[in-house]
Amino acid sequence: MEPTNRKIQALVDMFLVQELLLPEMQRKYVWRATQVRDLIDSIYRDYPSGSILIWETDNLPEVKTHAFEKTSQLPIGKRLLLLDGQQRVTSLASILTGHPVRIKEGTKIKEKFVDIYFNIDHPEEGAAEIKETARFEVSDFVEAKREDGEFYTGKISAVDNKRYYIIYDDGDEGWSDEVRDLGEEGKKELYFQIKNKKIENKPNWISVTKLFKDGVGSILRSLKIGADHPNFDKYNERLNQLYSRKESYLYPIQIIRDKEYNEVTEIFIRVNTSGTRLRSSDLALAQITSAWPGSMKLFEEFVDQCIKKDFYLDENFFVRCLICIATVQAKFDNTNRMSLDKLKDSWELTKKGVQNTINFLKNNAFVDSSALLPSPILLVPLVYYSSKEDLCVTPEIEKGFLYWFYNAAIWGRYSASMETRLTQDLMAFSNKKPWITLIDNIWQLVGKDRKITPEDIRGKSISNPLFFIMYVLARKNDARDLETGGIINYTNFGTNNKIEFDHIFPKSKLESFFKNKLDNSERKKIINELANIAFMTKKGNIIKTNDDPSTYFPKVHSKYNGKDYFERQQIPYDRSLLSYEKYQEFLNKRAVVLTEKITEFLDGLK
Repeated sequence: MEPTNRKIQALVDMFLVQELLLPEMQRKYVWRATQVRDLIDSIYRDYPSGSILIWETDNLPEVKTHAFEKTSQLPIGKRLLLLDGQQRVTSLASILTGHPVRIKEGTKIKEKFVDIYFNIDHPEEGAAEIKETARFEVSDFVEAKREDGEFYTGKISAVDNKRYYIIYDDGDEGWSDEVRDLGEEGKKELYFQIKNKKIENKPNWISVTKLFKDGVGSILRSLKIGADHPNFDKYNERLNQLYSRKESYLYPIQIIRDKEYNEVTEIFIRVNTSGTRLRSSDLALAQITSAWPGSMKLFEEFVDQCIKKDFYLDENFFVRCLICIATVQAKFDNTNRMSLDKLKDSWELTKKGVQNTINFLKNNAFVDSSALLPSPILLVPLVYYSSKEDLCVTPEIEKGFLYWFYNAAIWGRYSASMETRLTQDLMAFSNKKPWITLIDNIWQLVGKDRKITPEDIRGKSISNPLFFIMYVLARKNDARDLETGGIINYTNFGTNNKIEFDHIFPKSKLESFFKNKLDNSERKKIINELANIAFMTKKGNIIKTNDDPSTYFPKVHSKYNGKDYFERQQIPYDRSLLSYEKYQEFLNKRAVVLTEKITEFLDGLK
């Protein structure tokens, strides 16, 4: 390998003219906005931010769709493929040019642009360090508690004994009795922030992209900051420090030459297993695309087909299914030993299994979309079986797999030791009635015939798998929006018909009711409990606004002739429980009703 260095600008130019390409094995652009912000922060401070690994070749293999339109039609030299550093180079190209990153999502090309803003009035180095004493002083940047009980970033402008007058980042100001040192995120945001309404019109916050495109002089002129300005030297120095990084900041680069694609794939895998950047399925995908050129395009096309059916399953999921079908186990250890014919045959079975599973979920399991699934891994055993057999050829088979599927979701079958448990479940398919063995595997962990209890529901939020079962019950019962009467279905067409998760007792009023009764974390927990959530359409939720249950329950009862619409979502219609003083009792009652209906539903599948 040949070591060298490249300036940021030179590296970005290579990427934009497509002298630097992405091999098929690379994953998509996945960085979050905060990661882009942190990269710019590191570059500004001249901290290391990793190295770049490039493969130079005369024989161009399959490559991925480029993130940017080509910026030059000039002839280019040898093609270089980016093996390590894709996320950084793509982010920098977007920041320097202002061009959004083109990301293929479904059948569309979506554009993603992260606009990072730079605070030219940030604290001096060391000013935001953690203080050893609990006392803070004027001009310290802190997090201070406001009237709503939340902490917000601001600057101390006055101190009175143990009270602090805070100028908050959003322009508000006032006294606070509770002040704490900035967390790590807060410290970073004194320098760089993702564009937001609080800062975008503040003169001290400058778009990093605008700076790189227009230059320091243009920025200073737009701010009307000349040499006679009291902060000219400071602002000019800071802007130049950031602007000059595109030419002064060097990335260490290793260039690989004289290697074949399969050997480069091995290098790619070794590089990416030395850290935690890629999942094992990403690495298996790299091995498959090495052995089977053009396979990534097939996987991406099938992703598109599934999205059209409202199932957002990615290439990694398909690779997981393919390996399970080919090897009857969940680990990727033997991926590189599979023959091309084996890969192709297993892929055809995988497609068949996924298609049959999606049909089964939509038509038999009340699952309209993958969006509410606790985990897509729950589908793998269904895909495995339906790649060869029919999931609903008899009532016994249909009910058996449904009973397993719902219980696997409720009890988090693959929430820990996923590959071990999935391999154990794949072994069940050697039995004549695999659904029986599958459910027994669950009972071994949670107890024989484990039932839902009200205690399983109380204190839980929509992140709990029971939320998924609540939706399944709502669909089974043909649940309707309490205001509009519209059908509750995750795949409803039109913005006004989209499904939302509504607080039965409105969030804002519960905040006020519990303000002086519970601390912040306890208050959030009880307000957002599962038992306080109902499914509504966007339009219905807008109509309801934050009406009290004591107001809108009788209205719905009258409009739709009784309790039916409440019962379809297991909402107890008991007018004695609709006051805020009775909120806890309402939650208890609904938890009991949900428990009874979930148990009744599951018992009907035995």
